[in-house]
Amino acid sequence: MPEESQPETPLLRAPEEPSSSMPSHLMVLGKVLFAALPVGGIVVGAVYLGQCPRQPLLPIYLLILSAVTLLLLFLSCVPCGDGTNRPSTLLNCGRGAGFLFFCVWFIAGNVWVYSIYPPDYEHFGQPGFCHRTLFLFAFAVTTAIHVALAMALLLTLGILVSILILNAMVSNHRRACSRGL
Repeated sequence: MPEESQPETPLLRAPEEPSSSMPSHLMVLGKVLFAALPVGGIVVGAVYLGQCPRQPLLPIYLLILSAVTLLLLFLSCVPCGDGTNRPSTLLNCGRGAGFLFFCVWFIAGNVWVYSIYPPDYEHFGQPGFCHRTLFLFAFAVTTAIHVALAMALLLTLGILVSILILNAMVSNHRRACSRGL
């Protein structure tokens, strides 16, 4: 029986089109949905500007935190290149500076939000007053960021522990194989 010749196909070949782990339309939808919270922060901060004598920086905290979040979200949409050239240094510096500012502003916001807990919601115009919607929104956003950071830290630690365990298992298996067991 004559052997049929089949065209050779390499085991590893370059994909025709760059693929992503997530379809682009899902990424766009996720970013649009994620942008809703910062837009809400801008609205709440602007509407209740001057409505918290207990901590006058609270609406400004929301406005700037939300604006920086939207800026970072926008910068994440800017292409980093086609993979052949290095990403723009200016773009990377902008992202880094924005993230650093976000972290510093978030720490300051923690002081402003948690130091006045609980404010006086009832007596408008008094020095201890802070509008309920403004304070609770700032409190919820700040707490949600803490929860997200904690979850990211736990996920990272879980991945690192898994890598260490797998590495130890592979090392033990190699040692056992080299001994002829």
